[in-house]
Amino acid sequence: MSSVLSMLLASASTAVATIPPLSSLAAQLRDIHPGPMLVAASDPRILGWWGLLITLLIAVLIGVTLKNLGRYRRWQRQIDWEAPDLVPRLQTVLREAALRRWPEVRTLQGDAWLAFLDSKGGCRLSEFALQWPQWLYGQGVPNARQLKALRCAYLSWGRACIWLPSGMAVLLNCWQQGVRHLRDRRPS
Repeated sequence: MSSVLSMLLASASTAVATIPPLSSLAAQLRDIHPGPMLVAASDPRILGWWGLLITLLIAVLIGVTLKNLGRYRRWQRQIDWEAPDLVPRLQTVLREAALRRWPEVRTLQGDAWLAFLDSKGGCRLSEFALQWPQWLYGQGVPNARQLKALRCAYLSWGRACIWLPSGMAVLLNCWQQGVRHLRDRRPS
């Protein structure tokens, strides 16, 4: 049995000696058709998934925009601009909208309330600080010019605070505060 084993070992060692080195074997290998470089290759399914993702993001943005537009339009129609109780109704609508987003304004009254509305909405309701209490308690009504300015201020406040989603309004408010802070720090 040992003679058979020694014969096998001898034949194996001669077989190993006859095998050419691997580098020469690798040089002899060729594809039937060389494919594209791996860097340049792209799977069309990946492009399809990217297209689907972009389409979904655009659809979500359009949906959010339409939802906000509907909410803003409903908010616009709450005010009857010909009603004799215009300013009390305006006060109620503005306060309800502000309380939904900023509950801390519950205690604001008068000039502080109008200044808050100006700061959040970019409107100019503080211009009516002298007449506002009289209009609010029925001791007068705004004239045509004041009515037009009130309507512009109301719609401006709505665009800034109702149209934008609450997260976007917070970001916009932080941005505006930062700009004001930088403007105040700028040397004259």
